[in-house]
Order: sequence, then C-alpha cells, then structure tokens
Amino acid sequence: MFAHRLLTGSAVVALVIALSACAAEEEPMAEPETPEPVPTVVESETPEPTPLAFVMPSDCTTILPQERLDSFAEQNLELLGGPGSLYGDDYFFDPTPEQFVGGISCVYAEDGTDLSSLLVSVAPITAATRAGVVNDLANQGLNENTTDEGAVTYSQFGDEAAAPAIYNIIRDDSWISVISAFGGQVFYDEAVMIADEVAGEVYQ
Repeated sequence: MFAHRLLTGSAVVALVIALSACAAEEEPMAEPETPEPVPTVVESETPEPTPLAFVMPSDCTTILPQERLDSFAEQNLELLGGPGSLYGDDYFFDPTPEQFVGGISCVYAEDGTDLSSLLVSVAPITAATRAGVVNDLANQGLNENTTDEGAVTYSQFGDEAAAPAIYNIIRDDSWISVISAFGGQVFYDEAVMIADEVAGEVYQ
C-alpha cells in the first residue's frame, strides 16, 4: 500500500514536471522591441538671392513700365526729349547734370507747350563721380534722407504755385531723378513712385 502511494506520488510529480516542460515549450518567446524609426530631417539650403545689377538703358523708351506710359498717354504726355524721343537730345539747350556723368534725361510733356511736365533721368554712378553728384545735390539745399536699403535721397516737396517736386535717389551704382513741374504732396509722391518704377526697369 505504501509502495503504491509512493509510486502514485512519483507519477504525479513526473506528470507535473512534464506538463511544466510542455507549458514552457509552448509559451512563445517575446520578440525584442524594434525602436520606431526616427525621420531624418534634411534641411534644404535656400540659395542666396542674386543681387540685381544696374544696367544703363540705351534710350528713354525702356526706363518706365508700360502701365506708366499708358498713364502718360491718358494725360497727353509724350516723350519729347532725350534719346529715342520725338526731338532727341536737341530738346535740351544744355546737358543735364545726369547727362554730364554719362546718363540720359527724358522729358514727358504736352507737345507745343513750353513747360515740361516731367523730367526723368537715370545715370551710372562710380566712385569717381559719386562725390561730385552728392555735393551738387547737397548744395541745392534739398532734403537729405536715407532709405531702408541704404540709398541716399535728395528731395523737395515743392508747392502748387511755382516750386517743382524733386526726387533724387543715389545708390552705389546709379542716380535716378524725377523733377515734376508741379509741386505739392501729390506730385511729390508720384515722383517717388516713378523713380521706383525706373529702378524696377534698370536693375536686372
């Protein structure tokens, strides 16, 4: 009886060990965790903007955008003086200061009138000519200012009676000027706008 119990007990122990072994064999092994891939951030290099270069226009027909020329036409303003104009440089009795340094001056007015409505000029500036141009403008008693881009301006508001609106802007390589026969805030603002439009055409 004792031997039977011992045998039975041994059989139970063996059965438990066998079941434990089976359970251990059947239990799947945990796979190692794979880390989530970290996206690689590629920084795209933004190319530096190419600085615009001043290109001296050959004549007066290319210094203003078509929208401005259309506006002049609506006001009966024609290109009367300067290269490419109706009368060419013969329109001027004496060269303008801009012409003296290698530039061009362009007159927009009603044909047959003695009063020029607008004189628009553009000229190249060099280290040799800059000081003389700046001194001449400063000696005229014009208002001196500096733009956000570092250009120097010499200007005059003028008035509706007799004083014209004048705007000169001197960059490192160019001189653009606009003189309106009529002064006052409205015509001065227009002169500044026209100077900006000329810059848009001669810087490429």
